[in-house]
Amino acid sequence: MERKIVRMASKRLSLLVLGAATLLAASLSTGVSLAQADGSVTHTIFVTGMEVKGATTADELTSPSVNPKDLSKGYGFKAPGEVDKKKPQKWQVASYMFTPSFVTVHQGDTVKLTVFIVNGNKHEVYVTAPDGKRVVPAREWNRGREYKIQFVAKKAGSYQLICSEHAPTMTMTFLVLPR
Repeated sequence: MERKIVRMASKRLSLLVLGAATLLAASLSTGVSLAQADGSVTHTIFVTGMEVKGATTADELTSPSVNPKDLSKGYGFKAPGEVDKKKPQKWQVASYMFTPSFVTVHQGDTVKLTVFIVNGNKHEVYVTAPDGKRVVPAREWNRGREYKIQFVAKKAGSYQLICSEHAPTMTMTFLVLPR
């Protein structure tokens, strides 16, 4: 009986350790948070700037009647015949985005971003505070490179990382809750 209890306790401990390791791995894949003496936290967040594409053929689905590029700078469109000369019916749409695109932090926290740009040769990016003022000035980011920026979320509200080349779809929002 005692061995059975020990085996059950050992199995529960193994599941607990596995669960904790899974939770730790999941948190490390999106970022790291470190608490400061004043209660504020420094968040290191890993972000990808990317373009998502989808294609089909006009015999399966007609192409959009309105060019998606006319709807948003963040959308892309290649009409039938533009995608593949060998497949004149094929058409494609695209959208630029940051992923993750939404993060919650608290007022007074420091946000450190490490951003890798996968698609798009040029992105002019900046960060705005809830009042619209820039807390990180505009700079150019390019494909295949990693960039690091940071800011302190001094005000409650929404801060935004914006790519002016592909807005509004290529925007990341930081919801800052009062401390």
